[in-house]
Amino acid sequence: MTPESLAQDTHTLFSLPDVAFRINELIEKPDTRLSELAEVILCDPGLSARLLRLVNSAYYALAKPVDTVSQAIHLIGQREVQDLVMATSAVDLFKGLPPAQVNMEMFWFHSIACGIAARELARRCHLPEGERLFLAGLLHSVGKLIFYSRCPDQYREVLQQVERQGVDAVAAELQVFGFTYADLSAELLKNWRFPERLWVAVAHHLEPAQAPNYWLEATIVHAAIYVANSLQPSTHPSLPTVASPDILASLADMLALPPESLTALPAEINLQVIEIFEIIQPGATLIY
Repeated sequence: MTPESLAQDTHTLFSLPDVAFRINELIEKPDTRLSELAEVILCDPGLSARLLRLVNSAYYALAKPVDTVSQAIHLIGQREVQDLVMATSAVDLFKGLPPAQVNMEMFWFHSIACGIAARELARRCHLPEGERLFLAGLLHSVGKLIFYSRCPDQYREVLQQVERQGVDAVAAELQVFGFTYADLSAELLKNWRFPERLWVAVAHHLEPAQAPNYWLEATIVHAAIYVANSLQPSTHPSLPTVASPDILASLADMLALPPESLTALPAEINLQVIEIFEIIQPGATLIY
């Protein structure tokens, strides 16, 4: 078993919907008209409603409410629409995993927090098109969902090693599978035709210093996980615990940012995280 073979198997089982691929195709074409993109989105009422809720949320803090899909696309841009489509599609794909394996509401709340933190840190680092890192943060740990859904017995062995031997979950994944959830997440994003900078950042977010390129992107995702844990500590043993101020200050230093850039960030993005979570996970019962 390799991350490539397992991701390919998962890609076949959890393929993105046609609307996602159609929107991606249109956005990549330089001559696509806004009306063409709006027409595709309007064919999916659920997606249309989510787009309008997103545009009118605190995430964008627009002065006037937006009530048409065309206006929403014009205001936030095609890339942001693409990110929303990919995010909602990914969340929908993994619905139905047994709650005994993973609490999906907690998983996605943490992932959304990581995505928003990554987007904000990229902005503060003046990274070109840094808003795309929202998707890298959001989907950095989908490899865990693949492990849960495709290899439940083997992953129980990982958790047993963590519990009985006190080893780190990433080390246990390497021992049982020969690769980690980060490797698997990156391979799935490659199969979904994500840009290289995003899947490389995901592949190396556990140890950004080892990234052959896109070091800054990988470091941002790494730091965003700690920020997300300040809002929703992960129950998964392969994620770090809530970071101390010293750790946050060290991460800020790695990004050449002042220490308060990370220590104050959880409170700054809290409302955005709650709103995006409610948009992407309608009907969720998680108490924040």
